[in-house]
Amino acid sequence: MNTRKKSPHKILLCAILIPIGILFLVYLGFAFYFSSHFFYHTTINGIDVSVKKVAEAEDLLSKKISKYILELNGREDLQDFIYAEDVKLTFVSNGEVSTYLSEQNPLLWFLSIWNQTDKELGKCVSLDDDLLDETLHSLVFFQKENITKPKNAYIDYVKDQGYTLVPEILGTTLDQDLLYEHVREAILSGNTKLSLEDFYKNPKITATTEKLVNLYEKVSLYSGSKITYNFGKKSEVVDHSVIKDWLIINKKKYSVKIDSTKTREFVDYIGRTYNTFGSTRTFKGSNGHTISVSGGDYGWLLNREKETKDLIKLVKKGKSTTRKPAYTQSAVTHGKQDWGNTYVEVNLSVQHLWFYKNGKLIVDSDFVSGNIGRGNGTHTGVYGVTYKTRDAILGENSGADYRSPVSFWMPFNGNEGMHDASWRSKFGGSIYKTNGSHGCVNLPYSAAQKIYNDIEAGVAVVVFYE
Repeated sequence: MNTRKKSPHKILLCAILIPIGILFLVYLGFAFYFSSHFFYHTTINGIDVSVKKVAEAEDLLSKKISKYILELNGREDLQDFIYAEDVKLTFVSNGEVSTYLSEQNPLLWFLSIWNQTDKELGKCVSLDDDLLDETLHSLVFFQKENITKPKNAYIDYVKDQGYTLVPEILGTTLDQDLLYEHVREAILSGNTKLSLEDFYKNPKITATTEKLVNLYEKVSLYSGSKITYNFGKKSEVVDHSVIKDWLIINKKKYSVKIDSTKTREFVDYIGRTYNTFGSTRTFKGSNGHTISVSGGDYGWLLNREKETKDLIKLVKKGKSTTRKPAYTQSAVTHGKQDWGNTYVEVNLSVQHLWFYKNGKLIVDSDFVSGNIGRGNGTHTGVYGVTYKTRDAILGENSGADYRSPVSFWMPFNGNEGMHDASWRSKFGGSIYKTNGSHGCVNLPYSAAQKIYNDIEAGVAVVVFYE
């Protein structure tokens, strides 16, 4: 039998082709395998489906969905969860997994050894909407004890502190309809956490709302005023504790104005308390007795209308100052004896007067006052010297039936005044009862002269009977 020896070349060729053929067959085998299986290193929705068939992959997805949990985080550290079984969450095969597999090129299976492929399904789940609604209402966020209503920021007055801007209260009241839609969307999309911050009902007005801030600044400006009135040893202070009663704050229009009526009531109080014009005053007379005298036109008299307007202006500017009120008429000092220590004391009972200047007795003299027998008695009260003049003729400008020339004329109550009476030789005693003047205080020439030389218009003349 003849045998032919194989050539080395053929042996080498076979040695090369046979392994290649085997490898090719293996390659084709894997290609065939991956035509129905997912490549290596493939995930769907984060689940490893490497070398899994479609049914197996869907089964893994279904199992994962059955373990789904949605974490809900709300205000005040409240937290709750929704589980898949709470809403009957189930996997729905819509052919998308099969589509992903068909998109693979089996002939390129070897590339998956080094490459990662991640796929995300669209909405592939279903839930029971009624169960979702029930579940939402059972969450901790909807328990009565955990619900507080939102409250707008507002301006409030705090005793001993003044006005303050009270910040808003966010509250924990959720918009159920809005929350339902977003929770449903989160579950269907596979989200595992959801903040509820965007689903709360919030206050409409906050501490940064411009119209509230502007109002607060204006209210603070007004109430920040501090106006101090000094009345001798006593004082009255207008600050936030007083001004709060004057402010009319319109919470709807976010405006504030000062109530002029309320302000006037305060000014009236000052007038009633510290006006001395026409009031009864008590003082110790020169004879040592305690004297009460009322009436007259001397004393403090507040200009209430002007003071009200001025006070409102100061408050609007937020001023802090010590203020002297607007007076129609003023006196020397505050207190019971508001005429100070320069005055004329006219005691009608003893027909004697004393003139003090800066506390020093200047004149001490008898006089003759108005004739009470004829109804011309000198009027009692506290008056201020109207003016003083030399060489006057009394009666010529009043229509009276007499003319009395005097050297020193110092009127204090209309046509009543102090003057010299050269036609009299006696003063004091009871002359005034039947032979008195027409109402004036008749003085000896020297006494009238001394008084005239040292007295000024406005000096108080205190006229009284004991």
